[in-house]
Amino acid sequence: MLKRLARIIVEYRIAFSLVAMFLLIVSIYGIQQLKFESDLTKQLPQDLPAVKDYLTLQNEFQSGDSALIIVKVASIEEGGVYDIRDPKVIKTIYELEERLREHEYVTGTTSIADIFIQILGRLPENEEEVRFVLNTLPPEAIQGFISSDYRTTLVVATLTAGSGAQTVERIYQDIERDANEVNFPKNVEVIQTGTIGIAYRILTMLQSDLNRTMAIAFLFVAALLVYFYKSVVRAMLPLIPLVFGVTMTLGFMGLLGIPMDMVTTVVGAMVVGMGIDYGVHITNRYFEERKNGRPIEEAAEEAIAETGKALLGAALTTIAGFTALSLSILPSLQRLGGVLIMGLSLAAINAVVITPSLIMLYEDIIKKINGKHEMPEIRAHSGFIAKSFNTLGRLIKGHPKTTLLIVSLMTLVSLYGLTQVTTEVRLEKMIPEGIPEIEAMKDVRYEFGGQDEVDLIVKADDVRDPEVVRAIYRFEQGILADSHYNNVFETNSMADVVVKKYGYIPQDKEKIKEAIKEGEVPMNEDYSMTLIQLKGNFGGVRPDEFGAIMHYFEEQAKNADIPPGVEIKPAGDSYLSYVLDGLTNQELGKISTYGSILVVLVVIVLFRRPLVSIAMILPMFLGALWTVGYMGLAGIPFNQTLAGVISMIVGLGVDYGMHLTHRFLEELRESNPHPIISALEGVGPGILVGALTTGGGFLALLSGELTAIHDFGKTLAIGIFASMFAAFTVTPALLQVFYGEKVRGEEK
Repeated sequence: MLKRLARIIVEYRIAFSLVAMFLLIVSIYGIQQLKFESDLTKQLPQDLPAVKDYLTLQNEFQSGDSALIIVKVASIEEGGVYDIRDPKVIKTIYELEERLREHEYVTGTTSIADIFIQILGRLPENEEEVRFVLNTLPPEAIQGFISSDYRTTLVVATLTAGSGAQTVERIYQDIERDANEVNFPKNVEVIQTGTIGIAYRILTMLQSDLNRTMAIAFLFVAALLVYFYKSVVRAMLPLIPLVFGVTMTLGFMGLLGIPMDMVTTVVGAMVVGMGIDYGVHITNRYFEERKNGRPIEEAAEEAIAETGKALLGAALTTIAGFTALSLSILPSLQRLGGVLIMGLSLAAINAVVITPSLIMLYEDIIKKINGKHEMPEIRAHSGFIAKSFNTLGRLIKGHPKTTLLIVSLMTLVSLYGLTQVTTEVRLEKMIPEGIPEIEAMKDVRYEFGGQDEVDLIVKADDVRDPEVVRAIYRFEQGILADSHYNNVFETNSMADVVVKKYGYIPQDKEKIKEAIKEGEVPMNEDYSMTLIQLKGNFGGVRPDEFGAIMHYFEEQAKNADIPPGVEIKPAGDSYLSYVLDGLTNQELGKISTYGSILVVLVVIVLFRRPLVSIAMILPMFLGALWTVGYMGLAGIPFNQTLAGVISMIVGLGVDYGMHLTHRFLEELRESNPHPIISALEGVGPGILVGALTTGGGFLALLSGELTAIHDFGKTLAIGIFASMFAAFTVTPALLQVFYGEKVRGEEK
């Protein structure tokens, strides 16, 4: 069947190429429709209780994010201010607040300037008035607004509920413009941080990382191909179809409305890395057949038919691995699985259809120029590389059991690394150290105790019931009593408003209603819900501490001393990150298991030979095991992006064992007395080129700015190289053990 398909592709190559060109044009339009997304709720299933509570928080209380604006004396140049208490700074802060309150999405602002308006009825006119007012305040009140060295203060703008990349960009840019237009005095620096600032920085990094990593991946792959093919033109032969595949993948994402997020940003570099592998194997087999004296049409048909068998199996197993991502309950991993399957399919089709067409066109042009076809020689089939694979084949043929023993000892080290693996899903941990928004957030936590917030939704028939208010107050006091453990420095609720007015919680419901009218209390329209707001440092702690704190809030809410029928449930961004962390751990095991099972089933169905299947499958498991062990030893945590990495490595890693095994069986059928050596010499260079270009494509992700993208690139590159090493050692050693007697019998 593949032989007939190969002849059709060769005969109608121009028509296939025109169809590809049409799809390319459509895809270029689709790329312009691509959108970027940083909303955490879009990475979680919408029917999840934590997501429903988060949406309740937004819809019922119009609770959105808080924009944290750091105002800091950053230098001491002459002619500027040296102290944040300078009246000129306070005046400018108040002007900034007035501008912020003009935006429809700002529900309120808080700053040091508000203190002076409340006490003096106006802004201070000189430093004496500033010091007088501040001296009348308790130390804890000042500590919440001014740093200990009087060089930093904080402006907080509370926002209505909203999400999406466009909303984040609009808010950030509006605030940035307002801060620039009020003209802070010399030496003063203004930095946005918090959820909005960090989300905006992630969005800009996502866009720049996509473009940068793809460009570097292409350059790296092109440089390797030029080296191996000894010609810029020949190097372009597998590269041009790859450009088609990547462009079509991104274009179809835009046309189908699939957004770029923290997870799918890696798609460009991944398709470059994966797609080149197919083109390289087709190109290598074509040049090998031409070197053996076949004419161009026969060489192309042989390359498509014979390499196509291995490519079909490799594509199916890789798709099986990626299909496991689509089975995840996390929408971001579902999208990644679907996009990678689409990208992989397009890359494979372009490699099989477009690559041979381009090679034959290239040969025809060379014939017109030189008057004859040339017999191209590529570095992969000559010199040091060819000798190395010949030597490796002889060593493994002579010592297969010793090879397997050495590999087993290496595996023991990885088993220790498995025990050190952690998870980390907080958005701010996806940004590298040194970025202004992150450094500013550190200032907030160090100088002001932190501005991270966890909201607890209280549900009752009527939350104004004195028993409910009393229960809320008890709950708050219990939380504050454990502040040394939970990092909470402030709590706010309707109970605080009532206690502030009366000094106690009255039994009279009418008095509670009166207090609520006078104070600002978060409450929905039918009085069935209110909030307990906890502020503290939750995001700046270690992953295990973060999980412990969120679990503490969860347990306190579950076991609270509250009247029957009353319910307390944690919500908000920090708690949502904690839920995502738990789901990531859960999905990690599920996806890895499903991916491995699907890949094994595909291999068994395709080859139906147990020993052959073991020789193909074992390297992929070893590659995945070594990779996760490396993650533990290197301190790389699993996150949203890396949750499916094992399934990806399993899907990609089996390809190398499959190409090697398929060539071994081909040589065995032809009664080759040295099938292991011939198989390594024949497909080893192609696997090496494919692994280097694939791994290089993933290593291009190191040029990105986001920490999560760095970790993803390093991990997948290690996985590819580990799988290649396992394929070069374990697969031929097992084949020699399984079929060695048969080969020796034929030699006699």
